[in-house]
Amino acid sequence: MDSVETQFSNNTIDIATLPNFEQVAMNPVRAKLLTKHLLQTGAWFLLIIAFGVFMYFQKEVLVGSIISGILMLFLIFMVFNFIKKQPRYAYAIREKDLIYKRGFLLSKSTVVSFNRIQHVSISRSLLDKWLDLSTLKIFTAGGSGSDVKIPGLDPTIAEKLKETLAGKIANENG
Repeated sequence: MDSVETQFSNNTIDIATLPNFEQVAMNPVRAKLLTKHLLQTGAWFLLIIAFGVFMYFQKEVLVGSIISGILMLFLIFMVFNFIKKQPRYAYAIREKDLIYKRGFLLSKSTVVSFNRIQHVSISRSLLDKWLDLSTLKIFTAGGSGSDVKIPGLDPTIAEKLKETLAGKIANENG
């Protein structure tokens, strides 16, 4: 059996020379996303109030008050969280990848290379249509845990982003 000699190289990279994605200029999502979240939370507030009234007429005032109170505190926390995280929703497209940041208490930054993107779609709920919003969905190789959803986009921008990403992934694969 002949031995095949190849030159294998696996040099270390100086971490200080790596680009810092945190310093990329990010594009914020629309402020109407906060309105959407507040409207959805308001609907839950109404359901909790209806539950409290129902429990009152069932003569279960104490139980209804405790459950309603706990749920109200949770919803108040959610409203606080929505208000704080709204300015942190942001995205950027670079030459070879997409960056998406979100979160307040648990902040996340996701960097998706174009060669991992399988396809891109846009979704709009009835509330999104009313508020003139879109959500860009980016499906990646590697399962649903690595997929990205960017909510709160202007529909025109969402369409441009979809076309741009579709072009980028076509160039990566072709």
